[in-house]
Amino acid sequence: MYTNGVNHMSTKKVPGGKLLRIKLDTDNISICALQISGDFFLHPEEALPKIEEALVGLPTAISAEALSQKINETLAQEKAAFIGVTAEDIAATIIEAIGTEQTAQTAHV
Repeated sequence: MYTNGVNHMSTKKVPGGKLLRIKLDTDNISICALQISGDFFLHPEEALPKIEEALVGLPTAISAEALSQKINETLAQEKAAFIGVTAEDIAATIIEAIGTEQTAQTAHV
């Protein structure tokens, strides 16, 4: 996943105890690649790549509210639902990840 852009990652436990991990690459202007993982559920699980794709290309200066709205729109389009996390949890973790930067050495640990 890691490209020639800037690598970011955030991991946190959300209310209810589920783990949420966001890995993303940016070019400091927009999200170039994104991976959402953790011990939550999504039904149907095939919707996850659609959610990730919907967020690629969005500006890094986006608000958590706008990210959450985009996630919820994609969930509705895919007739999908998260169990154990919310769109707001994912949006907040993405914002947190954008605020971090990894070196190539730590990105592959």
